[in-house]
Amino acid sequence: MPDANRNITNSVLRGNLYYFGAKNASKIAAGNRAALIKEMFAYAKKYSSSPDFKASYKKAREEARPKLYELPGATPEAVRARERKRLEENLRTAQEGLNSTNPKIKNGAPTRIENIKKEIAALDDPENKTIKRLIENERSINESVIQQNEQATKKFEDQYPEEPQLLIRKRLEEILKVTGDVDYAAELKDVEWQGKKFKVFINPEYEKRSKEWKLAFRAGKPTTDAVRAAAETWLKEFK
Repeated sequence: MPDANRNITNSVLRGNLYYFGAKNASKIAAGNRAALIKEMFAYAKKYSSSPDFKASYKKAREEARPKLYELPGATPEAVRARERKRLEENLRTAQEGLNSTNPKIKNGAPTRIENIKKEIAALDDPENKTIKRLIENERSINESVIQQNEQATKKFEDQYPEEPQLLIRKRLEEILKVTGDVDYAAELKDVEWQGKKFKVFINPEYEKRSKEWKLAFRAGKPTTDAVRAAAETWLKEFK
């Protein structure tokens, strides 16, 4: 059942119900739905413990792993080396100015060269204010990068725990939460948009509900109750 397996994997990973290939599910007689749901949950439980599911989950998890930012070098040595390289490049440019045909550049070159040489000579001074400021800036950037990396890692671990069964438990809990307050008596009205007719909830707040909440409404209380019962039974195994 490649479609069923793919739907189970995507539903667990994404947190949304995937039912590709199940377009005719609504045509199943209401009396048969509870039994079918029980079978579907039994199959999902079996497949989610299989090596195939675990391999698919592991692959998807690695693909979703965030790329962490690299830390810039904040050591005094690294900062001084970068500043020295910058000043030496400025010095070469200033020395080229001695041969400039522009009198303003040529006349200003000696003073500029002298000032740059003084800056280079002062790089190793422990009290160099410029170096201290650059080091402090780099350390601040490092702290920000570390914080961003930690947040990204935590979010990733929450969304894709290494053990897939933890995520399955979370999805089952979400099913119970999203279907816990479905108003099966909610009234609908017909609307037309771009030449097509649609049914929408009279209560505008219901239109803001999730796709899963609306799906439970369309499925009806007996069918949704069967889903909830199956989810509760499966959840008990985790506890």
